[in-house]
Amino acid sequence: MLVKNRMTRNVVTIAPDTTLYEVMSLLEEHHFDGLPIVDNGRVIGVVDEKVIMREFCACCAQQNKEAGIDTDLPIPFASTKVKIEPDKRRIAHFLHRRTVAELVLPDEEVTTIRADEPIELASYLMFCNEVDLLPVVDDNERLVGVISKGDILRVFDEIFGFGNKGGDRIVIAVPDVVGRLAEIAGLMKDYGININSLVATQSRVFDTVLTILKVEKGKGQKAKDALERKGFKLIHREMQ
Repeated sequence: MLVKNRMTRNVVTIAPDTTLYEVMSLLEEHHFDGLPIVDNGRVIGVVDEKVIMREFCACCAQQNKEAGIDTDLPIPFASTKVKIEPDKRRIAHFLHRRTVAELVLPDEEVTTIRADEPIELASYLMFCNEVDLLPVVDDNERLVGVISKGDILRVFDEIFGFGNKGGDRIVIAVPDVVGRLAEIAGLMKDYGININSLVATQSRVFDTVLTILKVEKGKGQKAKDALERKGFKLIHREMQ
């Protein structure tokens, strides 16, 4: 599955001069994970509620420090990109007077992805960069869509076969040798058991693949019996 199969193409974007109040209103109204900041057709950043509140907290903490208020208390964020105005501390003023351009450093690199990249790369980039939204760009760095954390979670749900189908879940410790997963699939076919999903993940045990098998509801015990007769090791209580 590729990013282009799951990305949103009709993207709501914001300009650098958009106020933080307008951003928060859009996020609240549409339940967006974030909004790409576009300047002259190019993505220069992404803003979300987490970024705004982080900057607000940093701003307040710095103001308090400069004013000598609660200086003995920990400051949650060491610095802020926003210019400090010690005599104006209300969040309403912060949101209405500040723009997203103040949250973007001139040389700040934006994490983006191409539409033809695999969906798992999008997940990896979100995890590594701690972001909930990735702009999808073309070869000219022009925005063509976005993919969100919610999109990734929906794919995760489909892969593990939960969703509408559900089914009985079986976890198997499978030796990492050629043909063992095919043997599981063939065994289920022989017993007339439909597989909803089959996911192999890296185990903590060397040379073992932890396999999560989801079969049609009501056929779980039959599948377990068949697997155990064939010598497969079932995991009845997974490691925490």
